[in-house]
Amino acid sequence: MPLWLYILAGACVLAGLAALLARHTIRRIEQAHPPGGRFTEIAGTRLHYRRSGDPERPAILVLHGAASNLEEPHMALADAFDGEHVIWLDRPGLGWSQRPGGAWSPRREAELIAAFLDHLDIPAATVIGHSWGGAIAMRMAIDHPARVDGLVLLAPALSAWIGTAAWFNSASFWPVIGPFLSRIAVPLVGRSQAVSGAISAFRPEPVPDAYLDRSALLLLLRPPVWKANARDMAMVNSHLEDQETAYSTIGTPAVILAGKADTVVWSHRHGGQVAARMPRGEMRWIAGAGHNLHHHHPQAVLQAIHDVRRQLRESVHSAGGAA
Repeated sequence: MPLWLYILAGACVLAGLAALLARHTIRRIEQAHPPGGRFTEIAGTRLHYRRSGDPERPAILVLHGAASNLEEPHMALADAFDGEHVIWLDRPGLGWSQRPGGAWSPRREAELIAAFLDHLDIPAATVIGHSWGGAIAMRMAIDHPARVDGLVLLAPALSAWIGTAAWFNSASFWPVIGPFLSRIAVPLVGRSQAVSGAISAFRPEPVPDAYLDRSALLLLLRPPVWKANARDMAMVNSHLEDQETAYSTIGTPAVILAGKADTVVWSHRHGGQVAARMPRGEMRWIAGAGHNLHHHHPQAVLQAIHDVRRQLRESVHSAGGAA
């Protein structure tokens, strides 16, 4: 048999073994991080969420960032939010939530989340958004202002970047290379990349103990979740260009929290400049904090919630007095 046939046969065997190992890795991840909340179906799309605290209290909706899921902010903020009425949502396509077919955008995501709040009989909520979740929170405030009675944005990504998204996001949709990335390469090497990514996200503060396990971040390595996140990130600039001109129209009270040591998002641009354009926006800096500031500074997040709620009460009182 010609040498090239031996080489081809060997390559096929290796590829098959890699595919089997990748599928085994994905099964282990799913077994280690099963759904911890409830499921509901909105317009044919299955969403996964947790609901905690006193349902008679004003609602808080928590939107996690890119490459994440509801367990990430839950592990950081659940204790601080004890007793509060909190909805922790796996954003569509991430964690254990599905994503509808067709072109996806923050506009469509905000529309689906508004319908989700309708389903839960929640007329309005204080919306917390971390990183890319901050962009979704802002889209909700633009398109569905009556559903958002306050914004608390944590190291948000709000303005178009200079440059382009990482190559592997777009490559996830290339012929041949895309399926190889999402089905084989990512499940096999993703854990080491997740470790380095966590270090960068927390720097200069320490990564919490058992962070990867408690946050269930490895759910990102499941092929449909990876592709949903990659599609978001590949289009991030066009999405933000589409909405950032409307930030000055957002009248809800808003607090933007950012770490002065954040190396993931340039918060002077994504936070300070945006807050200055919002009629009721406020920028707050946390010295020594990185991108995942909510883990080491949960009380700052809780204080921001109290402050936007106070502003809302004062505005309602003033409007009532004027009437």
